Formats: sequence, structure tokens, C-alpha cells
Amino acid sequence: MKKNISTVVFDFGNVLLKVDRLKICSHLSKHSALPAEKICRIIYGTEIEYYSETGKYDSREHFRVIKDAIKGDEGWCYEEFFHEFKDGFEDNPDGEEALKYAGEKARVFVLSNTTYLHSLCLFEHETLATIPELFIFSYKVGVMKPDRRIWDIMCARGSVKPEECLYIDDIEEYCSTAERIGFNVINYDINKMNLKSELKRWL
Repeated sequence: MKKNISTVVFDFGNVLLKVDRLKICSHLSKHSALPAEKICRIIYGTEIEYYSETGKYDSREHFRVIKDAIKGDEGWCYEEFFHEFKDGFEDNPDGEEALKYAGEKARVFVLSNTTYLHSLCLFEHETLATIPELFIFSYKVGVMKPDRRIWDIMCARGSVKPEECLYIDDIEEYCSTAERIGFNVINYDINKMNLKSELKRWL
């Protein structure tokens, strides 16, 4: 299994940190008559998610659009949303240990579909913010997975070729796209896998 891997590329949500969308939407539901499950369906997998994660909405516009879409309380303000929308992330010790191990063996990048507010959660965690040398966030580059251009941007900025990279993501579709481009991949399951052990098979 060991190959000439120069770079390990980590996804963010449910790889480096656990993300609970329902928890986020439960916070938002306190400002709306809609239940959390309905709010999740309004926000995720829709234009709201796409425009926020490709940077077409900044965080304040993102809040305004969500507030309108879920008929949020008039007094609900951006400052409350700022904290509520970030409060769905928890440490993933398995991902952190894998990141540390990868950092000892190879270059480390992060490539993620994410918003500005959610990216802040990563930078509040010193280990996750310090070890990677390159961060490619969809809201900054204007495209998101599974659009292959986001991987192309990463390769260009990092001066690497797909075949020398190991890409780790919890979404099978994104792993399949990366594999077609030429990346080596690990389709990570946060509930079943020991990621550091998987990395030892490659590095």
C-alpha cells in the first residue's frame, strides 16, 4: 500500500472536527416557529448553502437570507447568529492524531467546502491551525466539491500532482471525484475507522 506520497490532504468537517448540523439548526430554531429538522432542509443542500460556501454571501448576508427563509424573530441579530452557527463543532481526537502523524511524514493541506464562520472553528484549534501549510476553503476560491476545479486550485497553489497526494474525506462522492482526477483516497468513517492506522498503511 505504501506509495510515494508527498502530501496528505484533509477535509475539515467530520474528519478534523465533528460537525453536528442538527445542533446548529436547533440553535436557530429558537428564533423561529420552524423545527430544527425543517431548518436543516432549508439551509443544507440548497442555494443558501451553495452561495455561502462559495463566498457569494458573506456571513452577514448569509444570516439575512437564513433569517428570511426561516421567518426568524425580528429581534434576532447577527451577533447571536455568529455564535450559534459556530456551535456545532466538537473535537475529533482521531482526526487530530492523524493530522499530527501526517505532519511528521509529509506535507499537509486542508481542502474543504465551508463558510467563513465555520472556518473560524478550525483556527480556534491551535493544532488544526498550525500543522497544515495550505488551506483551500470553498468560500475563498469560489468553487466547491465535487467541482474538480477546487482540487486543481489546490494542486496549483501547493505545487503538487494528484498522484503524489493522499486525499481524506468523509463524503464518498468527493472521494470518487478526487480518485478520478488521480488522487489516492481514504473515504473516512468517523464512527468506524482509526485514521492514524489507515495513514500508516500509506506513509
